[in-house]
Amino acid sequence: MSAVLLMALFVMFAGSAARLVAPVSAAGVSAKVQDRSHDNDNPDNQLYAHYQVFNTGTSAVALSTLTMKYWFTNETPSDPLKFECDYAQVGCANISGQFVVLATPVNKANTVLVISFNAAAGSLAPGQSTGEIQTRIHHVAYSNFNTTETYSFISDPSFVYKDTQTVTLYSNGSLIWGVEPK
Repeated sequence: MSAVLLMALFVMFAGSAARLVAPVSAAGVSAKVQDRSHDNDNPDNQLYAHYQVFNTGTSAVALSTLTMKYWFTNETPSDPLKFECDYAQVGCANISGQFVVLATPVNKANTVLVISFNAAAGSLAPGQSTGEIQTRIHHVAYSNFNTTETYSFISDPSFVYKDTQTVTLYSNGSLIWGVEPK
């Protein structure tokens, strides 16, 4: 790519609302996230998210070094949030979720679900995926979410796994895949 084209792209995106990221981190880890829609309801009392993480690099990646972030708007903060793992090929016992309220809300998100893996989840060989990971977010009293105000919500009637840029992926805390909302 020419230097002029690269400079034009930089200028075009420098003031944009999102941070674009190449799929390879400085640490050399190359991975991506795919997700698929579970339902297209709005409002909905649960945010369903089904993921697969793929190692697109040439070296094995320990899952315990990776975290995913699902960005959403919690319209009912007085009703506590719950994370549920309904199924995971790597085992739900090897996956945890933690909610983080953003000090400064961003576009379509005031809360983030950080999904992490423990050491027993293993590693991904080059070209390998975690297989399906089925998760849900809901309130204790099942208050509704406005899914159109949820950055990471996928509304796709095909229900087919596709690369997603709205669920971000990190290696040891460094963003390696996706676009964080601003």
